Amino acid sequence: MIEIKISGRGGQGAVLASQILASAYFEKGFYVQAFPSFGAERRGAPVSAFLRVNSKEITLRYSVQNPDWLVLFDPDLMKNPMVMGGTGEKTAILVNGGIHQGPGIKACKGFFVVDATAIAEGLNLKTTSFSIVNTAMVGAFAKSSNFLEIESIVKAIEKLVPVKRAQNTAAAREAYEKVRELG
Repeated sequence: MIEIKISGRGGQGAVLASQILASAYFEKGFYVQAFPSFGAERRGAPVSAFLRVNSKEITLRYSVQNPDWLVLFDPDLMKNPMVMGGTGEKTAILVNGGIHQGPGIKACKGFFVVDATAIAEGLNLKTTSFSIVNTAMVGAFAKSSNFLEIESIVKAIEKLVPVKRAQNTAAAREAYEKVRELG
């Protein structure tokens, strides 16, 4: 089983990102579970979404405690112990932004970065408050994890994203090409 935790700020699209990934995995024949966790429901508050993927039926009914992957839409969340809790040597981390240092980095399985904000802004995927980085981050996840092909992500975006589909698929493709692993 693969367990993924996606954390961002309200308004960045973390919940939709988990649904896109779940759809892409489901189309490949996997069992999936995707569900959000909210604190204060307001734009800018920390939000997490969880995803489980397995070749067998998933019967667990609680949040992901020790993720195999942690996907961070906001690099400042690396300072949040609630977000970083449960990460360790088996966790790979994907962060939106440049080179970052934070708790748990030395003990993780892999550390990947992509400037999803710049990609989103270049394609005019933003609100007055935030750049909408979700589709760029799922594209980067597909490449860094080697679990999904970009075409599976594009198909899920075309199915689930209600607006700016061309820009969102372009964001996923660009992030897929630009994500890099830091040694």
